[in-house]
Amino acid sequence: MKKSLLILSAAAILFSCKKEKTAGEFSQTDVTGTTVVSGSVSKNVITPNGSGGWINTTRVPVAGINVSVKINKSALYPGSNAVGADVYNTTTDAQGKYSISVKTNATGAQALITVDGFSGTLDTLINGVVKTGLYATYAGTSTSPVLYMGSNYTFNHAFTASNVSTNPNNINIGSATITGSVSMNVVRHVTTGTVVTITTTNIPVPAGTKVYLDFSNDPVLLTTKQYNTTTDAMGSYTFNIPTVAAGTAGFPQNALIWLADYATTRDTVKYIGSTPTSTVPGLPGVFNSINTSQFGVYNTEIRNSVNLNYGAFTPN
Repeated sequence: MKKSLLILSAAAILFSCKKEKTAGEFSQTDVTGTTVVSGSVSKNVITPNGSGGWINTTRVPVAGINVSVKINKSALYPGSNAVGADVYNTTTDAQGKYSISVKTNATGAQALITVDGFSGTLDTLINGVVKTGLYATYAGTSTSPVLYMGSNYTFNHAFTASNVSTNPNNINIGSATITGSVSMNVVRHVTTGTVVTITTTNIPVPAGTKVYLDFSNDPVLLTTKQYNTTTDAMGSYTFNIPTVAAGTAGFPQNALIWLADYATTRDTVKYIGSTPTSTVPGLPGVFNSINTSQFGVYNTEIRNSVNLNYGAFTPN
């Protein structure tokens, strides 16, 4: 009898502790999850085409580009009165890649993925070396996919440069030639019979004298490039330089040919009649730097007789 009473008491306690569930009671369930949005971003550059020309369709990754994903809360929680939006941002890495984890749901939430545009330069890539190019703009883009939790989404963008109005659309590279001679002023001592006449004259500089040329704009570097060469035994020099066709926008193709200060002696050359017989070393000093310009040096042109003369001498 006592044992029965104990069993009934335990059952009563359990019954009194059990909570009855009301019919139709609401149980909240989180139906959201995550989606990974990822992709890569690239831009076009100029590269050699292997046949002496250039193409602008080669692509390289772009770092530091902002990518955003926006999902309205009304799309994330359909049928609710939720307002506002969740906005996620990231930037592309050195390989042009990005990845963002965003909150989505099982039924699908429409998102707005945006890749921001930017301003920069349309560069040239030669043997892995980037040569900074002229100013250009790169338009961004956006897309509006429906994202589902647990299902990742890939969105890539390929920027194409839009040159500003002063940039050339096509750059055809050829070559031009500039040639001339370099001389130096010396004392001329002429003996004719018993008459001695002293004047000045110009003679070729010694072989190996260095001549410089600054060219703007070099069609590969897209900036001023400096060349140098040396004179031969007659004081002559020649430059063969890459250049563009006449009328190519953004390329003035101007050449400055110049000689550095030249430390030497101002000698006297002795003549009997018109025949030089000997050279007498003169005072040491410096011939001052000299230069001359050639403008608009375009493809296939030959500029000859671009001569320079060391004339101004300053003795030590």
